[in-house]
Amino acid sequence: MLQSVREERSRHFKLALRIGIPVLVFVFLLAYAVFFREEEFKLTTEAILILGGMVFAIVYFIFFALELSRKETLLDRITDSYHYDSFRDRVLHHRPRTLAAAEISNLSVINETYGVNKADHILKELVRTLDKEILHRFGNRAWIGRKNGAEFLLAVDEDPENVREELSRFFRAHPLFDNVEVHCSFAVIRNNIEDPDKAIEQLRDLLVQQEQREQRLPEQKVSDARKLSEEEQAVIDALKRRDLFVQFRPLLNLATGKSDIYEVAVKMRAADGSTIAPRDFLPIVNRHNLGEAYDLLILERSLENARLVDETISLSFNLSPFSLRKDQFLEQFFDKLKDSGVTPHRLIVELYERKRHHRLEEYLERLKMLKRSGVRLCLDNFGSSNASMEYLRHFPFDMIQFDREYTFDLESGKNTSILRSFISMAHEMKMLTAAKWVDNRHKVTLLREMGVDYIQGFAAGRILKEEEFIALYNPFKPQGASS
Repeated sequence: MLQSVREERSRHFKLALRIGIPVLVFVFLLAYAVFFREEEFKLTTEAILILGGMVFAIVYFIFFALELSRKETLLDRITDSYHYDSFRDRVLHHRPRTLAAAEISNLSVINETYGVNKADHILKELVRTLDKEILHRFGNRAWIGRKNGAEFLLAVDEDPENVREELSRFFRAHPLFDNVEVHCSFAVIRNNIEDPDKAIEQLRDLLVQQEQREQRLPEQKVSDARKLSEEEQAVIDALKRRDLFVQFRPLLNLATGKSDIYEVAVKMRAADGSTIAPRDFLPIVNRHNLGEAYDLLILERSLENARLVDETISLSFNLSPFSLRKDQFLEQFFDKLKDSGVTPHRLIVELYERKRHHRLEEYLERLKMLKRSGVRLCLDNFGSSNASMEYLRHFPFDMIQFDREYTFDLESGKNTSILRSFISMAHEMKMLTAAKWVDNRHKVTLLREMGVDYIQGFAAGRILKEEEFIALYNPFKPQGASS
């Protein structure tokens, strides 16, 4: 039996005592008044009204107590684990050494394929199996709760490394639940901060980072909640300082042999000068609702650099689709573009969509506003999701960049055939094509034969620091200066 269920039953028993004792006292007094008084009891109208009122009061009291018990339950309705609030209360009270989160990433697919009832049964089975094989051995020192649809939280008063090893073993041993393939990821942190909500948010960030790396069960290390809090504050402070570390990745034009497009690669810079990678800071930026501020900062920095280099150089950079869907962001985008004096055609906004947006027409209308202004649009990581083809069907992008998997294993016959068809399709639609992760001459030769317009990677040239990029393409540098 789950500990949460045992605790809920104990709570119900205590509530029953609280209800039962007053009721028994009431019944005893009623029996005494009716049967043990020396005077003969007469069933008068007054007595009937009094008895009826007393019975109504008892029934109403019991109903109210039961309803209160139902509303204040500790349990998640589907899995019988703790619901989030009760789980959080136990973390606050017991201060366990370890917190973990586990998530079923393909729950929506399971819902669509097998139905909601089957999905609910899988969630319940996951909780019971976790409790039986891992949590049960820790007795009253381990708790499991459900945060939302597919995410579960664990609190264990045990060494974090031991918990990590147990969870890794568990999920590798259980690829199926109820004969359905389940894709699970998990994260573990050392619980050494006072705020459980913040620690749980950090776990969510770690799960998001795993999803971005497309790893379900990586051989990860245990994270430290206090260190994560410090890193989170460093990201917020860097954004306030507008402190970005910017580099430029060249895209080599295979027709001309020159790099006329550079992709802006952005990292954040902490106060101590160290850099913070996007996979680490983006979940924090999004969770604190700072995505628009971050995207505007990228735009401003890109415009500044575009003004300092030759007009023949274009800059591409990634902006969040969530920012571009907002009218206020677009207004600021166009204002900053106008004030900069940069030719709009020199800007290439990269977009990447994993899933089709449910209000596609409205979103595409905003993209058309960008395109009408002269800004070019690039569909990034093309071929990595079903959304890629869906967006391509509805919108005339200026450029597509193929997902790295197609060029990373370019020698594979299947990849070559698929990539060749993509290139042909793009050219028929009047779009430029770019291939990433091109690291040797052999791939360059193959891609040139296929008709790719641009390549990116070691074979295209090295990444430039901001000062190198400006020095190389500054139109006002002295004549004869070395390039």
